Amino acid sequence: MKVIGKIEYDRYLKGERLPHFRTLSGIEMKEFYDRGDIAQDPSNPGTFPFTRGVYPDMYRGRLWTRRQQSGFGSPLESNHLIHFLLSKGMTGLNIDFDIPTKLGLDPDHPLAEGDVGLVGTSMATIEDMETLFQGIPLDKVSSTLIVNPPYSAIIMAMYYLVAKKQGVDASKLIGTIMNCAITQLVGPTYQSGTHFFPLDPAIKIACDVMEYCLQHSPRWNILNVNPRNIRESGVNAVQEVAFAFCLAKEYIRRLLDRGLEIDRFAPRIAFFASVHIDFLEEIAKLRTMRRIWAHLMKDTFGAKDPRSWMCRIAVQTSSLPLTAQQPFNNIVRAAIQTLAAVLGGCQSVHTTSYDEGYALPTEEAQVLAIRTQQVIAYETGVCRTADPLGGSYTIEKLTDELEGRVLNLMDVIEKKGGFLECFKSQWIEEQLNEARYEYGRQLEEGELIQIGVNMEREEEEELKINIFRQTSDMQEKRIRYIRDYKQSRNGVQIKRVLDKLYHHVRHHPDENFLPAILEAVEHKATLGEISDTLREAYDFKVHYV
Repeated sequence: MKVIGKIEYDRYLKGERLPHFRTLSGIEMKEFYDRGDIAQDPSNPGTFPFTRGVYPDMYRGRLWTRRQQSGFGSPLESNHLIHFLLSKGMTGLNIDFDIPTKLGLDPDHPLAEGDVGLVGTSMATIEDMETLFQGIPLDKVSSTLIVNPPYSAIIMAMYYLVAKKQGVDASKLIGTIMNCAITQLVGPTYQSGTHFFPLDPAIKIACDVMEYCLQHSPRWNILNVNPRNIRESGVNAVQEVAFAFCLAKEYIRRLLDRGLEIDRFAPRIAFFASVHIDFLEEIAKLRTMRRIWAHLMKDTFGAKDPRSWMCRIAVQTSSLPLTAQQPFNNIVRAAIQTLAAVLGGCQSVHTTSYDEGYALPTEEAQVLAIRTQQVIAYETGVCRTADPLGGSYTIEKLTDELEGRVLNLMDVIEKKGGFLECFKSQWIEEQLNEARYEYGRQLEEGELIQIGVNMEREEEEELKINIFRQTSDMQEKRIRYIRDYKQSRNGVQIKRVLDKLYHHVRHHPDENFLPAILEAVEHKATLGEISDTLREAYDFKVHYV
């Protein structure tokens, strides 16, 4: 018989207490809040500054979009997963690409070895994109393409050409190209953002994509700044929002410098935020984001269109609170995070699956994540009225407190020269590292509790869940595919379109590069070949480590 550890009866007799009463952002919570804690009642949902939601009826009119991770392995495998998840209740796509794709490398590149198709779908050719979206009507399903520039330009070109083959006009496309040069890999870390392509040209090409999409696809979101990846680096909610908004301001200024009017593009900018485990703070954070963005657009940039004032937020529940220990606890955590996202008034939710402490989610875990959203939507009653927590003294006070702290940090960043200057000087990375250290320290010292990690540990725990595993020959097949693909093309034609792209970038650096990239993709140049051409045009070399 297994020996059970000593039961500490005094613990139950005396009662348990929290280690402290601070939020994850360090806000000290009062014993209780009352009317004196809030300056005034918030405005109604759907009215400036949209604290209580961007629409008057919120989820009464339409539920949020349910999205899940829809990319792994080969494009064909990802296509099968997309169809499966849509059949189970997913209503929008989050298409993530593997690391080689996000670094502009074909599967047969030496630096891609071992990473092909592991954390997203491998994407190298126009045929890959066609396979990925086979049977998916691009004018009826909203797709979020999770990729950074300059490779976002290549992926967007592939997407446009596939839509054309489907007979879908570019003006009918609905979805988002995330398209941020800094936040698409592991948050705003300097090395990941600059090692494979120079930063300033990447931002220039991001703006090319935005400008082209505005001209041809008025329903398409041109930029989705990714505070979720910033938050997953270990920062708190204040830093997450301040960093993301200061970065968004950099893109806005560059589009304005191109002569574009703020009301033409502001409604097509969105955010992909994290929702952590601090339930009340995360609800208040989403409300804070809407309020700050509304004032920023109206008061700072002079936007006149109310749609420009609306901060539209997609979220993914945070992975940081999820544990490899006692993984079924993650089902509870993800449900609480999802509820916070809904009560906070977001427009799209990706519920992180409980098994992602180990690997990409299994189909079983992804279905459970979809069901989590559906239970909240249809069974809990929280969608029957807009912003049901509006007017809560605690929520309103937290919203005010977060707003003040975010604005103060944004002011610090602006006085240091803006986000890009802070990024280039690696001040941002210093903040990330300090936050990571502090997060780890709190876990080590028990200030931050994670059940199964530093409380209620089970030293002899046995793993009892299924783990997602790639097919053993997936990477070999992808490498063989891309080599055969390159051999089967007209080499003279490929050289001609790549030379044309090179000369265009080299000699007309201020023009929009997307038409030339579209031509290269249409003539079967690969993502890696186009990326290498762009690197050569900027005299940039990727150094092997």
